[in-house]
Amino acid sequence: MIVMKRIKVFLLFCLMFIFGTNVLGNDYEFGSEGGHIVPMNMSNIAIKNEKLHFKLEKVKREYGTANEMIVTVRFVFDSPDAGEKYIGFITPEGGNEEWDETNHFKNFKTFVNGKNVNTVAYRLTDFIPKDVGELEEVKKYFKEYDEEKAKHEAEYYKKSYVYYFKANFKKGENVVEHSYQYDGSGGVGYSDFNYVWTTISKWKNQKVDNFEVVIEPGNTLIAIPEIKMKNGKEISWKLVGEGNIDYGYKNYYDRDGQYKILYAKLKNGYLHFKTENFSPEDEFRLIEIAYLNGNHSFPEKTEKGFKYKDDLTQAAYSAEYLKADELKQLTNDDLKIMRNYPYAVEGYDFSDKKLKNYFSQFLWYIPTGKNVELENYEYDIVKAVDKIIKSRKK
Repeated sequence: MIVMKRIKVFLLFCLMFIFGTNVLGNDYEFGSEGGHIVPMNMSNIAIKNEKLHFKLEKVKREYGTANEMIVTVRFVFDSPDAGEKYIGFITPEGGNEEWDETNHFKNFKTFVNGKNVNTVAYRLTDFIPKDVGELEEVKKYFKEYDEEKAKHEAEYYKKSYVYYFKANFKKGENVVEHSYQYDGSGGVGYSDFNYVWTTISKWKNQKVDNFEVVIEPGNTLIAIPEIKMKNGKEISWKLVGEGNIDYGYKNYYDRDGQYKILYAKLKNGYLHFKTENFSPEDEFRLIEIAYLNGNHSFPEKTEKGFKYKDDLTQAAYSAEYLKADELKQLTNDDLKIMRNYPYAVEGYDFSDKKLKNYFSQFLWYIPTGKNVELENYEYDIVKAVDKIIKSRKK
């Protein structure tokens, strides 16, 4: 077995919505999370239809590009009476104790029955407007965190935000469309895009009569932990398009025993789920895996037999650190695989059948063409293996 370079240990974290806490380490940075809109005061309004759309989209930043999650939702509500309603959600943003002054959550737009309405955002400090402080959801939020503070002697989320809008509902059906984007949270080599949707229970009947969700990850490798509904059934994702999807099983720190996780790498298309009487037991979580040798822990078992890593792909990351006795174990074919591994990760369509067959055993290998761009660390892998090949020829 080739000795691998140690990677950082995956730090445990816990992200909850209105009634939770954040436990963050140096290797994990909390940014923001999305949330299902709720009535900010008591509600007798039911959700007849909901279509939820998640899309990962690359955006430019100072240090390069990164994915952000764009959320678009279309609701059809059934209101027993007409009147103005406060609707929105509360979300922690940018950590709780060290505010980083970064706008992690943005571009909130809302249309009620076809009319654009203003969305208001307030940080939950002692200076929030009186009408906002009197909203039932806000009062409950502060009450819960006061109890947690007394219990754990910790400082909680006055740095969180409430996003809300005033909707003039008519009696009967009302259509609300809203969208926003957020940058999620990051660990070493991966990002979490969490979305709190168990708050569906705050609407009348505590469910959605007709529910549909679409996920467009682009060509990013993603993982989605299993999501169960209150009726005991789990969400089963359908691939519409081309790509690889596979289920694996692994242990997780906050669950008993093993649980199922979906991995997907698409060439085109989307993941889809549709059901009636939707009432979720678990929250939605999508993990973007940007770096295969990062801190995301892949399962050992898969249903279709795909691999995620092996000795050679692991050795590629530590090529410049391999010792003489380790190098002796590598054949010329091994070095060829290691050198081409970064190109395979980026979707290079190999003409060499041996290379293509080798990388096809990995779920993340989706050939897209000959014109691929490597990241800087991937170029470093190629250069390190080239150095070994050159010295071997001498």
